[in-house]
Amino acid sequence: MGVDALSSVPDCRITTALIIGLALLAYWNSFSGGFQFDDFKVIVDNPAVASPEAWWQSMPGIRPLLKLSYALNQTWGAVSGDALFGFHVFNLALHIGNALLLHGISRRLLADHPRAAPIALLTALLFAAHPVNSEAVMLISGRSMSLMTLFYLISLLAYLDQRRVLSLAAFAAALAARETAITLPLALMLIEHLRAPTQSLSSNLKRTREHWLLATLAAAMLLMLPWFRHLAAVSLATRPLADNLISQSAAVLYLLKQALWPFTLDADPLLPVFTAWNIFWTLTSLLALGLLGSALWLWRSSGPARWIGFGLLWFLLHLTPTNSLLPRLDLANERHLYLANFGLCLIAAHALILALPDRPHLRGGLAAIVLLALAWTTQARNPVYRNEVTFWQDIANKNPTSNRAFNNLGHALANAGRPEPALAAYDQALRLRPEDFTARLNRAALCRALPAREPGATRLFAD
Repeated sequence: MGVDALSSVPDCRITTALIIGLALLAYWNSFSGGFQFDDFKVIVDNPAVASPEAWWQSMPGIRPLLKLSYALNQTWGAVSGDALFGFHVFNLALHIGNALLLHGISRRLLADHPRAAPIALLTALLFAAHPVNSEAVMLISGRSMSLMTLFYLISLLAYLDQRRVLSLAAFAAALAARETAITLPLALMLIEHLRAPTQSLSSNLKRTREHWLLATLAAAMLLMLPWFRHLAAVSLATRPLADNLISQSAAVLYLLKQALWPFTLDADPLLPVFTAWNIFWTLTSLLALGLLGSALWLWRSSGPARWIGFGLLWFLLHLTPTNSLLPRLDLANERHLYLANFGLCLIAAHALILALPDRPHLRGGLAAIVLLALAWTTQARNPVYRNEVTFWQDIANKNPTSNRAFNNLGHALANAGRPEPALAAYDQALRLRPEDFTARLNRAALCRALPAREPGATRLFAD
């Protein structure tokens, strides 16, 4: 039975079961992953999330709802004796919830579309199985994206159902999970224009005024927090705003490529940073401007082209907080694609459902092949997060010129009791960047901990 046939069944339990079943198929091997990367800073070594009591004492602070979820997971883990399993169950539950919410939102946005049911179902299935979402699901701290997205989508769905109070409450929760939810009023404006293209800008602003007011209040409250002001100052000192915007033109194109071809996923990509104009940056900037221009041109069209424009604008809008003006140390992370990916899944669903109009069985078979391929690719990606060694080895393999990848790989290997390959990783890190003081200290500390096998060995390693 193809997507078209299944989506025509009035019982929504079948649709729900399909979405949940595909997500479980894609992530059945996700529950044994360890803490990785940012997890140590924000969870493992963060006393503020050790318990609900510690969380309460640390308030006020940024992302309070996210931190509370960590604290509750830690408490559950202390009782059950398996904290990691609880973290993974919660992250996967968030992902399934988001896929289900996207199905409901898609049905409402496509209300007047003759193929609304199959397109909405396929959009949700593509999102549930898409490998590029795996970082937000598998990386524990990737929850900042999926938890924010859950409340963001609840707010959007409630808005479409004209439940204003619930929409505002969910928007506040999304902001409390991650401040990048501040894009919601713009997303609502985009949706208002999609549903009523002739509606004036002032009318759409009036419809969404409560959400704009809440976003303004949230921004003011964030600026009152000393830690947020510190983070903003660090961000602005990282690189000039104009240089960052040009650098992000390459980062956005990279993320688009990762979403469209999710078979070379990379948790810590080494991307170029703009320093001076050359052929690469000229072409990259022109391509990025062309992408934005094409999205706006398609948005002003009608029929399927308009839906492509909507999907591209949704994609670009939800990358704006992380991939535009404000500098970040890491130019791009795949978890930032999580909410943005909805726009691309919607475009792909349109293309698959509207293709081969006279061959429904062939169309259904093609959709099934695509979904199974995505789920299989996600399954194959999940073991990378099994432990720190597999995580950093994958990054080092994909970024052979990344000093940070080899330094962190050496640290992971040393913690795993594998000193020889750890030393080799540290050596490679120092070959790539001889002035890296952290890698040199890590190498020296490992050598001091090893039994001396040759006279002077420790002194040599510590130099």
